Amino acid sequence: MDMAYQQFYLLIGGIRSKYQKSKQQFINLDSKQMNSFFAQSIKFKSFEQTNLILIKQSIQDFQDSIVKLLSDLKLTELNYYQISNLDINKSEELYKKGYKLYLDDDNYKEAIKIFDQSLIFNPKHSLSLWCKAASLRMLGQYNEAIIWADKALQVDPKDCNSLFCKAASLRMLGQYNEAIIWADKALQVDPKDCSSLCTKSNSLRQLKMFKQSMEVIEQSLQINPNHFDSLWAKGKCLQVQNQYQEALIFYEKALMINPNNQWTRDRKDECLKAINQK
Repeated sequence: MDMAYQQFYLLIGGIRSKYQKSKQQFINLDSKQMNSFFAQSIKFKSFEQTNLILIKQSIQDFQDSIVKLLSDLKLTELNYYQISNLDINKSEELYKKGYKLYLDDDNYKEAIKIFDQSLIFNPKHSLSLWCKAASLRMLGQYNEAIIWADKALQVDPKDCNSLFCKAASLRMLGQYNEAIIWADKALQVDPKDCSSLCTKSNSLRQLKMFKQSMEVIEQSLQINPNHFDSLWAKGKCLQVQNQYQEALIFYEKALMINPNNQWTRDRKDECLKAINQK
């Protein structure tokens, strides 16, 4: 199932990358590329209808096979396996060990190994599922992070951390509209979650929806004026609108919280250079 999931995300990601372009991306194409894009898009439409039918039939066949297996093996008649309290406690113990590696030590690879051990004892330990997804995201393995966030959401569909993790991973994959959808789902659970507000704002900015992006990031800073990610996000939104002096204010506020953040330092230098060139 994991392999199928990974292939599905590769398929969807590839389709979005090739057939979905923003207005700005389209304008940047030359006439030959524009004609090619239109031709490919028209061809994809006919391809889409044919293969959608095949995919739906394949899914139905797979579901029918599972139902038959459930019946043949009489799995609905006897639940002979129960997770023992010992297994539950061991899973929780390992999760806490992995969480420390994740949060305090930034040792994401080792944390994932510990979460995998935790999930052997309790495959539905939602915190281990979420934290494995979060660790994968921090390692830049965004497709894998989405897979594990989805597994956590199967256990707890309203887990704000997992919803945010999926939204943030989708944003990093350039799937900004999808990221906004999942950030909104996280905000339905916790309207004051600054990380989800920041992800939504950044996605709106990358869609060139600057007014909406600023409105959302203002909400986050009203909740927590010292939220590091929201401070640099507002700075970036101001910078891309050529408001360099205003952007500097927020980059400097962010650097007061985290002076060693190189990305923010680089953006501050860009603003200073732009101001000096005027």
